[in-house]
Amino acid sequence: MDTYYYDLLGISPGASGIDVKKGYRKQAFISHPDKNPGNAEAHKKFLEISEAYRILSDPQLRAHYDQAGRDGVDEDGSVDASEMFGRMFSGESFQDWVGDNTILTDIIRLAELHLGDGGVEGGFPMVDSSHLIDDGDSEATYEPFDGDQYRRDIKRRNEELRDYRIFELQEEISKKREQRISFVAEKLAGKLDVFARDKKKSERRFRAAMEREAEHLKLESFGVHILNTIGSVYKSKATEHGWYRTIGFLSTAYYYPHDKYASAKDTAKTVWNLLDAQKAIREARLDDLDLADAEMIKAERGPEEQRLIETIAAGKMLMACWGLVRKDLIGIIKEACNTVLYDERIPYSVLERRAKAAMIIGEIFSNAHRDANDHVTEGLFEKIVSDSYELAKQREEKARDSDVESNAPTESSSAMAF
Repeated sequence: MDTYYYDLLGISPGASGIDVKKGYRKQAFISHPDKNPGNAEAHKKFLEISEAYRILSDPQLRAHYDQAGRDGVDEDGSVDASEMFGRMFSGESFQDWVGDNTILTDIIRLAELHLGDGGVEGGFPMVDSSHLIDDGDSEATYEPFDGDQYRRDIKRRNEELRDYRIFELQEEISKKREQRISFVAEKLAGKLDVFARDKKKSERRFRAAMEREAEHLKLESFGVHILNTIGSVYKSKATEHGWYRTIGFLSTAYYYPHDKYASAKDTAKTVWNLLDAQKAIREARLDDLDLADAEMIKAERGPEEQRLIETIAAGKMLMACWGLVRKDLIGIIKEACNTVLYDERIPYSVLERRAKAAMIIGEIFSNAHRDANDHVTEGLFEKIVSDSYELAKQREEKARDSDVESNAPTESSSAMAF
């Protein structure tokens, strides 16, 4: 039996899916190019480790490999942008819990239309008016061609076409969101009904099953943070259902104003983080300077200082993206919970047990965290964020200790905290 891929990850051929993931994250962390600059062998091994994980994490490809070795596996490993974002902030393991995570890709598509210069793909062609001249037509009513007016008309028509395509895309996103809510609600009902519809199902066994699920999910990229987000919403919705059960209607005096305040505060924080991240990226790349000045400043900074600045900026951007994803997840999960916990077709006794099951899952997911043994399996994107946070913190402390006064504010690490 060919065990090359298993050996790369430091696991046995009988390893579970969780062991495969842990092995990959441990070995990828050791061999990552950022940890081994200029080491060609480490870079080559990192690529092989990534290939091993791609094969062994897919049950079908793993079966082919176990049967026929590396020669039995032939598949394109390319990844598009939407798939990359999906893996970055959830991964396939969270599919049943949060559905397809496409918020970042959708925002990019909208931004590309909004920030266009008026000309969109498939729009009306512009014509250089300098080539459009009066050809001497003998008609008495002939008026000279106004090239400037022609360009203005084309620009206006292209803007109308762009606005229509933005509308179409917004409709597509809205429809996709509704489908996603239905999918998540269906999967959630199935998970809760394992406990809700089986009165013999003990709470202890249900808790044990959900704890195993949390142990698996926390190994995904940003897994702990997604689990904590899901858990927070489940607990909130289960508590809300308790109010409904007690007084017969939702407490608009207590719940909704609090919910709206929290949402507005969260939105303001997300927007601030995005603006701060955008500023940090521009400053790190020196986008506002011409090429010669930018290269001179980078040389003055030195490679270490430049790497530090870029790492802080990258971490801020990742956290800003996570803020967008988190806000989207909260909305999706809330709508799915409403569908499942207030379904008038379901007996109320079952809805009560669904709410209890949601509270159990919420408590377990809210308490999910990485222990000492899981630290080495921290995802690469999370590592960038944590490194960025630590570097920003060290920079602030160094600035305070040296008591250096500067007109520009120091990098703030407060927005970097998870």
